[in-house]
Amino acid sequence: MAFPPLGALRIAVSDDVPRISVVATAAFRYSPLFDWERPDHEKYPEDTLSSYQTQFLNAIQSDDSIVLVQEDAYIRNENDKTTAIIPNDTGWTAPKAGAQVIVAVISIKLEPGSSHKGKLKNNKGKYHDKFLSLVIGLCSYLTPPNDPGRDLNRRHYDDWGTISAAARKKNGVHNDSVVSMIAVHPAYWRRGHGTKLATWARDLAVKHKVPQCVSAAPMSQCLFMSLGYKQLDVIVAEGDEDDPRGAKTLLLEFGREYRGGLSKSRLLRWIIRVIRNPIAKVVLIAQRTLSRRQVESSEKGAW
Repeated sequence: MAFPPLGALRIAVSDDVPRISVVATAAFRYSPLFDWERPDHEKYPEDTLSSYQTQFLNAIQSDDSIVLVQEDAYIRNENDKTTAIIPNDTGWTAPKAGAQVIVAVISIKLEPGSSHKGKLKNNKGKYHDKFLSLVIGLCSYLTPPNDPGRDLNRRHYDDWGTISAAARKKNGVHNDSVVSMIAVHPAYWRRGHGTKLATWARDLAVKHKVPQCVSAAPMSQCLFMSLGYKQLDVIVAEGDEDDPRGAKTLLLEFGREYRGGLSKSRLLRWIIRVIRNPIAKVVLIAQRTLSRRQVESSEKGAW
């Protein structure tokens, strides 16, 4: 089996996106990074929701990512348990109390060149193409405030991407898989849902023998570290006139020992390249591969 057992988890489909965006908005509201990037969430909560719809739909439809969800019995007043503003029109219809609904989600980006891309997908769902076009149109971020994205401090949003990329480059995690997002709706906290998702991600790294990193906000740091993730760095955005508090996460990594030597997936890719190329190019490919491995062993890496 190429992947760890899913157990109670299931693969997300495009039809899940409206519900996932509610879970993400409710959960991420408690991250310092949320305040840093989305200071106008309360004015434009629909833009926050649309942003997460776009991000998760892209991940669900991308062969580079795996998106899994966890379900639990629906609590009718669940949004009273979060300080996030959840608009009435979310595109998701609440069921009867007790019905199974998505309460937690994880998005994992596979390592570059992974041989497992696209192999843990469920492309069913009436919104697979139609909804993609709709959401991308809503979230183009081209001409605020007429378009969504009005909740963002755009400078903070862009700066955080630059700061995060610099930290990853410095620590050489460019060949890692990445836990891009993990969220549990606050109404369903302390039920082990986040632990199940994070454990599956860790087990994926073990099974594929590929290191995995995560930029962990304060609430998830203890969880990941309890599973064996080690701190590499502190990612910090210094406070400014817009928000003197700034923002901070920890760059954590699991499986650093997997960096040494060729993983099975990378070895397979090398063999395929040799087979597909004329014999005259075999020596050149081998030389380039060896040189690349020597460089990767001696430098910090580039994200």
